[in-house]
Amino acid sequence: MELYQIQYFLVLCETLNFARAAERCRVSSPSLTRAVQKLERELGGVLVRRERRLTHLTELGRLVRPMLEEVLTHADSTKAAAHRFTTAEAKLVRLGVMRSVGPLRLAPFLAHMSAQHPEIELVMVEGDAAKLESLLLGGSVDVALATRLGLVNGRLRHQRLYGERVVVVFPTDHRFKQQQAVRLVDLKGERLLLRTHCEKRTLLLESCRKLSFEPRIVYRSEREDWVQMMVAAGCGVSVMPENLHLRQGTLARPLIEPAWERDVSLVTVAGRPYPASVRHLVRGIRAYRWDIEALPPAWDELVRKTHDIDSQAPARDRRRSRDLLTPSRLNEPIA
Repeated sequence: MELYQIQYFLVLCETLNFARAAERCRVSSPSLTRAVQKLERELGGVLVRRERRLTHLTELGRLVRPMLEEVLTHADSTKAAAHRFTTAEAKLVRLGVMRSVGPLRLAPFLAHMSAQHPEIELVMVEGDAAKLESLLLGGSVDVALATRLGLVNGRLRHQRLYGERVVVVFPTDHRFKQQQAVRLVDLKGERLLLRTHCEKRTLLLESCRKLSFEPRIVYRSEREDWVQMMVAAGCGVSVMPENLHLRQGTLARPLIEPAWERDVSLVTVAGRPYPASVRHLVRGIRAYRWDIEALPPAWDELVRKTHDIDSQAPARDRRRSRDLLTPSRLNEPIA
């Protein structure tokens, strides 16, 4: 049976007049009559007895009337619930973010986006590369901010947003404070605190061993804030992407010899249609001047200090030092 048949029958129950019922349903009398007759055939009996001015419900009609009213009520409730859900869902954007993508550049953009589109509700979902790839392809997140995902999956599209270097984070009274950069070999003998989900952990360990020393790892945690607060408390030093550094009781210097860099990209699924809210976010991400508007201010100060300290050095050395720390170098991809 169709909902319109039930609706026509219930209106007829109220009016007991086919013409008035057809008028209320905004259909012709023959159309309403055919709909009621189809319903009668499906239920296996006559529902309405038509006797000129004595039109009335049959026993079967009186029996099924409350049941059909309940069916129509449930149908209306279902449609209303679906409408509420789709309306809310249309404003919801699920943004996947790699755990190591820090708030330093992302937070100003999110504030800008919120001001431009206050109707959008943003849900951030954290994960490593494998998890984000799975969530993207499965539709559990709409888009993601991450390093390159799915090298063998042609459905993922990457648009580079900004580059960042790996830095060494240390307490404010640490000896590294006097240096403009920290060589990897300088970590020999240092107490090292690591993030459990550090993507460069294997590379870090192998690189240290190539320099003939074993890193002294004293603490690991899934929580980034704990790692950095432990560093601030003097428990050791840590290595992380520069924009992950929260700057609370700690300082940072770029890691060199070797220097590690990476690109953070907007990752989308090719060919997937998006609702307006997701399209607004994607356009906002693409239009945002990540390398200029969100440049970490500490780098400007660091470059200025480098210039002052090296002002008496040979010109070639000054150029090399400034080039090492200048923000433009942060955007170069890893070779």
